[in-house]
Amino acid sequence: MNAFFKQNRRFLRPKILLRLFLAFAALLCVLSFVGCKKQVRYENYVSELRSNIFLAETETLSLRVYSVSKESPYAADGVPQERFDRTEVYLVAPEGDEVCTISFMVNGKEYGGEMSFDNVRAEYYFYCTLDTSALSEIVCKITYGGVENELTATSVRTESTLSPSIVLQGLIDAEKPLFDSLTDKYGFAGEIYIRLIFEESPYYYVGIIDRSGNITAFLINGETGKILAKRAS
Repeated sequence: MNAFFKQNRRFLRPKILLRLFLAFAALLCVLSFVGCKKQVRYENYVSELRSNIFLAETETLSLRVYSVSKESPYAADGVPQERFDRTEVYLVAPEGDEVCTISFMVNGKEYGGEMSFDNVRAEYYFYCTLDTSALSEIVCKITYGGVENELTATSVRTESTLSPSIVLQGLIDAEKPLFDSLTDKYGFAGEIYIRLIFEESPYYYVGIIDRSGNITAFLINGETGKILAKRAS
């Protein structure tokens, strides 16, 4: 033991020991900061995601089918909840006082039933628990006014349509100050809506909602990811 102290006495001088201690303490602080820093996955804060749209029409009927993953309970309060997949069907017909039913097959299972009528929007609607996000078309049989119609609703997505995750990442990169202002070591203090929309070509609506209910909304080109409009409310 005495031999050890003699061979290493220059390392045991008080000043050198203090420097070594301070350097070690600083290293621990850095490692602690890196280890505790939260890596935020913003996709986990998406409380509504509309990832696909299917369209079909005849001379008298206009059909829209949305593939949606939505939180429950649904509330724009800045706090994301667990999401559930569902398919939403909307039909515009000449009159709203006729009985209307719908049926369609997905993966060998039949879905459908009587459609309800929304007097405000003047359209029929039907919802079911089903993930149709990966489909390219849905063949629907609609009975309206006692007459059966078969409509093939085709997806508006093409090979050039960006995925929701790519659109979100592009927005995070472009709007870093906004996301940084809502992000701390505990995570993201808000929720995100991503909705595919279609007006001759695909677009995305992305809404960022903070805990106070303030919304920053973006309209994004669905093929280039370019932000076309931004609005805060």
